[in-house]
Amino acid sequence: MATDSKIRRLDCGADRISSLPRNLIEAILRHLPVHDVARTSILSRNWRNIWGTYPKLIFDDKFFSKLVSKEDKEAPLFKAVRVVNQILLLHGGPILTFYLIIPPDLPLHEWLDTDFWIKNISNNGVREFGLCNTQDIPYTMPSYLFSCFELNHLTLASCILEPPPRFGGFSNLESVRLMDVIITADISFGPKLEQLVLESCIGIKHLGSLFENHSNLSRLIIERGDIDWKLFESTQKSYLVSLMLKRVTNPIEKIVNLEKFVASMPRINKLVVDDCFLKSLEPGVAIPKMLTTTMENIKRLCFSGVGFHDLVQIKYVLCLIRSSPNLQHLLLGPDPTDKRKDGLDLGAVSKDSVKSVEKYLHLPIKDMILDKLETVGIRDFVGSRAELRFIKLLLVSSPSLQTMRLWYSDDCKEEARSRISRELLQYNRCASTTVKLIMQ
Repeated sequence: MATDSKIRRLDCGADRISSLPRNLIEAILRHLPVHDVARTSILSRNWRNIWGTYPKLIFDDKFFSKLVSKEDKEAPLFKAVRVVNQILLLHGGPILTFYLIIPPDLPLHEWLDTDFWIKNISNNGVREFGLCNTQDIPYTMPSYLFSCFELNHLTLASCILEPPPRFGGFSNLESVRLMDVIITADISFGPKLEQLVLESCIGIKHLGSLFENHSNLSRLIIERGDIDWKLFESTQKSYLVSLMLKRVTNPIEKIVNLEKFVASMPRINKLVVDDCFLKSLEPGVAIPKMLTTTMENIKRLCFSGVGFHDLVQIKYVLCLIRSSPNLQHLLLGPDPTDKRKDGLDLGAVSKDSVKSVEKYLHLPIKDMILDKLETVGIRDFVGSRAELRFIKLLLVSSPSLQTMRLWYSDDCKEEARSRISRELLQYNRCASTTVKLIMQ
């Protein structure tokens, strides 16, 4: 009798699990890692059927760290490959999201199984695909990736993209993020692409077809790596462009006409550039106070690594600011490698260069009116004379300014900070009567 009672209680428990609404079961599964999701298949037939059609498989750091333990007699690499193979074998439904990280201690890229995993998901209607390779050797993506015609989102790290000769391009991609990726041949991510992020990539010149006039690209972010300036001739629909070009190679491609560059992005409302971009602008040309093509839609301007000792850079910064009549937010990050002390720029910077910047920043008030500017932030601030005069120029030119925030550099000593605070707090020519000066 006792045994029968236990069986009835177990049956009731199984029935309660089986009778849960499908949407509730799916909600529970969404919050579980993939190995726990797979284990739910033993709870009941209903859960097993739902797991078989669960559309999201993520094999990340947590998955592999939980999978591999020191007590295992089986070699970690063999176990990882075996378990992933079993999960994919038991999964009978579509796989809409697939993410794989290749850990530094598990060289999965050396196994053909990894290629076959990609082949498996390419036949299951994948919409979101990510592969992050943390090994020193880049992983060559198999041709199966280029059969994922329904792909909407693609993320790759430390890989080689070798599109087949007759590959016509992706047609449904909406966002692409490539980090340390080598592109070996021409490739198109399709006309629906809206966001493109490239970090330390080689072979960007092979993406030329992305920037035709019909492109829908609205967000473009490029950090380091190679760059082909011809790509920016037709970014007509881009509203965010970020170019952090540290370690730009090939000086022949580093000549940019600022007027043409701005005119190619009429819808842009946020522009992020660094000192390498400013240095890539046409050398020897007269820098106008204001561009012929004003950036009417610009609301945010961000500059990184700006050298306040460099007159050319400062002229370009002010030119872009003046050319943005609706600018609301301005952020600057001076070059952190500059060694500046007690208001003087030291090192390879000449005193004449510093004085030229200081003299240029003594502009008439009418020369720059920033009616819409609301917030200004300056990072790595040391209080050099050029920096202080730049700040005063903004204060006297911005009647709507609400907040001026300065982040001190670690090299700025307490004595210098006190002097800077007194000088700025005593400045009585602010155009805005409500501006708050925050120094931290």
